[in-house]
Amino acid sequence: MDYVLAVDLGGTHVRVALVRADGQMVAHRRVATRVEQGPHAITERIVALLTEVQAALPGGQTLRGVGIGAPGPLDPTTGMIYAPPNLPGWDAFPLQQQIAAATGLAVVLGNDANAGALAEWRFGGGRGLHNLVYVTVSTGIGGGVIADGQLLLGRLGAAGELGFIILDPTNGTVWEDLASGTALGRAASQAMQANPTSLLHQLATPATVTAAHVAMAAAQGDGVAQQLMAREAHLLGLGFATILHLFSPELLLVGGGVILNNPALLTEARNIAYAHVKVPLYRDVPIIPATLGEEVGVLGAAALALAL
Repeated sequence: MDYVLAVDLGGTHVRVALVRADGQMVAHRRVATRVEQGPHAITERIVALLTEVQAALPGGQTLRGVGIGAPGPLDPTTGMIYAPPNLPGWDAFPLQQQIAAATGLAVVLGNDANAGALAEWRFGGGRGLHNLVYVTVSTGIGGGVIADGQLLLGRLGAAGELGFIILDPTNGTVWEDLASGTALGRAASQAMQANPTSLLHQLATPATVTAAHVAMAAAQGDGVAQQLMAREAHLLGLGFATILHLFSPELLLVGGGVILNNPALLTEARNIAYAHVKVPLYRDVPIIPATLGEEVGVLGAAALALAL
């Protein structure tokens, strides 16, 4: 059985694990990223965590390498990270090179959403398929594409930026601007100011309202929140329909907190997607929840390493 080390680098937390080739995590650590400390301090923390989990490697076994899933933009060929919005100070930082030098192991760096697609393909709901799309709807909208049995990378590894589908031709507004969890919270803030009796005011202020508050109020029958969730479903469905046309997948897997915490939202978005496809055969493509939950990031990093 092969083993790899996996790193899921996020703006809030860093997760590091020793993972078997079948996806079983043998050892796991999770710590706060503490982005204010900068890339060098965080890299040192990652190396220390890798050393910790590597100690759980069974005797006589060897490591294939280290996989790192990180927010983009990044270049998987050179292993450089280029100023991700949630990692201030990481401008042209050679993360792959730094980790390789510190560990003496082969290291591969990949976009976290692409890694999520790999994880679902190798360990989750997409096993055995040749064409699938993974979408995550949370703070933003991201995703990855498996096409003809390979991860679609494109130039500089930047393919599959699904959140940048343009939905409003007038001003170039993209899908993420309208349908992400952040966008849903922003729409709720505006709606609260126009509807002072909404239940949303009992849960949050216009400055603090989130997508989770909207879902909670909608579940309790608040009309404003229900309209916001209906709008969210419509916007998600339009994006899903576009994805079906672009990639003709066998399966569309949808993750992220906005979807996984609100099953009815995905049901409605699926119906809207099928209603807007122009080719009837796309209505046969399942649009279902992603299966790996919070483990998708670290298992995605493991999948990157297993491809070494």
